[in-house]
Amino acid sequence: MYKVISANRSSNRAPKNWRIFEKESLVKYFGEVIDVDGKDGASVIEAFNKYNDSIQYIRWYPDPELLTKQEYLGILKQGCEMGSIPYIANSPHGLLNVQSKEEAFKIWKNNNINCPDYFIFSSKKDFFIKLDENNFTYPLLIRLNNDVAGQGSYLIRSYKEIRKGLRKLVSYYNKHIRLGKGIETKMLCVQYIDTIDYVNQLNSSYRIHVSGNNIVSGYARVSPSNDWVAITGKFKRDNAESWLDYNLRCQEICKKYEKDICRAVQVLNLNYQGIDVIIENKTNKLYFLEVQPTYAAGYPQPGYCNYFPPFYNPSHPELVKFLTEERDYLIKQIPMYYNNWLDKKNHFDLAYKYLAEYLNVRT
Repeated sequence: MYKVISANRSSNRAPKNWRIFEKESLVKYFGEVIDVDGKDGASVIEAFNKYNDSIQYIRWYPDPELLTKQEYLGILKQGCEMGSIPYIANSPHGLLNVQSKEEAFKIWKNNNINCPDYFIFSSKKDFFIKLDENNFTYPLLIRLNNDVAGQGSYLIRSYKEIRKGLRKLVSYYNKHIRLGKGIETKMLCVQYIDTIDYVNQLNSSYRIHVSGNNIVSGYARVSPSNDWVAITGKFKRDNAESWLDYNLRCQEICKKYEKDICRAVQVLNLNYQGIDVIIENKTNKLYFLEVQPTYAAGYPQPGYCNYFPPFYNPSHPELVKFLTEERDYLIKQIPMYYNNWLDKKNHFDLAYKYLAEYLNVRT
């Protein structure tokens, strides 16, 4: 009998509901799962009422970036009707903290967890008023609160760049509002945190995977110093030595700050996430940027979203070639990356094992 409801994306996005080896890992540690539409406002509670005698957990897994206000209210309503059933990955209220960056920032600030300073603004005029009220230094970042991968984000390096950046952002914001995107789209100004390695002329960021009280895995991403969005697809073979250096640092960060990183997830009413972390250049202080329950890991269908074996993610040709050719050496240097991330079967087995321990699952 079913023990877990998985409240998923709608049918047109269904191939992204389960990552490679994920569903079998969940079933192993939590029991049989039933897939339902998590966005229609009715299917979750219908499944819960039908299988009430056996359902023990709910996996809320809608589109975190595309979730609209109407869909979110439907999730909240169903969650309320289900009572205090334990959640996997996101609570209904936690979904807001996933999509709306300022909500996560607010909670982190209230819990003394490092994140960038920020303010919300509603217009160009309001921006200049808020900028005067806040002690921000350049550069700073203006963006939407609910977009990802640098989309709709503009780096402002000096005062003279503000008006041009605001024009672009306001236009992007109006388009979002017109299309009804997001739970509540807002414009956000964030103090830019300097992560540049000026010796090697590189930028960096870290993606760390948290499950319950444990870190499953993590990896570093490097890009040229003039590119403020450091993501995996920007790997270059001539930066391979630096890439390894930063991934060695990632292992150290995961070990040294495991409790702090897990707490940063848990205070958001979440328990299984990919969390983005950066290290400030001058102070070496760790900052949290956002969480992603649907972090990219690849899917059972090879080639879907351009993810291919052997690793699914990463699939960037230069990085795949480097990781394959240098495996014997690298696996000794960064075993967490090879064993707990590139090996996706082990990755998701660990993720759901740790989560089951955290939720005190009895199988």
